[in-house]
Amino acid sequence: MYIELLILIQIEMAPKHGYEIKKEIQRDLGYLTDVNHNMLYPTLRRFTEQGLITKKINEQDGKPNQFVYEITEAGKTKITDLINAFSEKDAKHQIEFLIRVSLFQRISRDNQLRILSMRKKDLEALWEDLKKREGKHVDDWYRNEVLQVSISQVKGEMLWIDELIRKTDS
Repeated sequence: MYIELLILIQIEMAPKHGYEIKKEIQRDLGYLTDVNHNMLYPTLRRFTEQGLITKKINEQDGKPNQFVYEITEAGKTKITDLINAFSEKDAKHQIEFLIRVSLFQRISRDNQLRILSMRKKDLEALWEDLKKREGKHVDDWYRNEVLQVSISQVKGEMLWIDELIRKTDS
C-alpha cells in the first residue's frame, strides 16, 4: 500500500515525529491523498514492532512528549520491497502507480518496465471499455462529457507511459 511506502520514505529522509510525517506527505501529495491518524499511528506502531523503524522519546518542557521515528536498515530494505511489490491490483490505482514512478530511481530497469507495462495494460483495457460506452447515453450530455474527459485522461496517460518506456529502454 502506498501509504506505508510514503511513511517510510518520510522517515528515511530525516527522523520525524508523527505530525511531521503527516504534514510532509500532505505537502507533497495532498492533492492526491489524505493521511489520517487512524492510518498513520497504527502503521508506525506496526513498523516499530517489525523493526523497520525505531521510536525515541523527545521530551519537551511544558508540552507532551513526542515520539521521533528513525529508519533502520530493515526499513530501507522494506522501501525497495514495497516499490517492487506492484501487482495487477495496484496497476488499477493511479496513485499506487504514480508513487512507484516517482521512486523509479531506486529500482531496477526491469522492474521499472514491468510496472509501466502493467499499468499500460490496465489502461488499455479501461480505454477499450470506455470507448464501448461512447454514444450510448445520447440523451445525457453531462454523462457523455465525463466519459470524454475520462477517455482523454486515459489516452494521455497511455501516451505518457509510452514515453517513459522509451526513456527507460534507452
